[in-house]
Amino acid sequence: EGESFLDKFDYVIITSPESAQVFAGAIRGDENQNNEMKISPKIAAVGKSTKATLEKLGFEVDFTPTKADGQSLAEQLPYVDKVKLTRVLYPASAKAADTIQEILESRKDASFSLTRFNTYDTVPVTFTQEQLDVIMGDVHIACFGSPSSVDSFLANVDRALGNEDLSDEDKKAAPNSNGNTVACCIGPTSARRCL
Repeated sequence: EGESFLDKFDYVIITSPESAQVFAGAIRGDENQNNEMKISPKIAAVGKSTKATLEKLGFEVDFTPTKADGQSLAEQLPYVDKVKLTRVLYPASAKAADTIQEILESRKDASFSLTRFNTYDTVPVTFTQEQLDVIMGDVHIACFGSPSSVDSFLANVDRALGNEDLSDEDKKAAPNSNGNTVACCIGPTSARRCL
C-alpha cells in the first residue's frame, strides 16, 4: 500500500468543531463515524471544544495550546525535529485569518511548512422581520463563536435600523448600533471583531 496524502504531514491543525467534522468526513466518508481513527500525522486542536469533538469522532489529539486561539497554537506547536522541516496540514474555513500560517512560517526555533486547504465556508444569515424584532427588543446578550457571526449579526442590526448605507464609522456612532446587546465571545479574535 502506498503513502497516503496525510502521510506527507507531521501535524494536522484543527481550529474548530466544524473543521473537525469536515476533516473527519473528508478522510473517512460517511461510514464508521464513531470508530477509533488513527492517522499518521499528529493532531493539534485549538481548544477544549475542538479536542472534544475530535475525540468524539474517534481521533487522538496530540497537542492543545494553553490558550484556545490560533496565535497560541502556532506559537506553542512543538516541532517534530529541530533540524528537519515540520510539515503541517491546515484544513480551514475560507474566512479564517492567516495568523497560524504567518506565525509558523516566521518561527525561529524550527522550520515549518504549512499547506492550507479552505475546506468550508461560513455564510451570513439574513434574519426574518420577526427575528429582527426579537433581537432589537428582547435580546440583551449575544454569544459569538466566530468573527463572521459578529459581522452577520451586525449586518442584520444595521438592516433593522436602516443603517446599511452608512460608513462603518457612522454605523458605530449610531444609537443602538450593536442592537443594545452585550457580546460574549468564544475567543479573542471574535472579541476584537466586536470592538
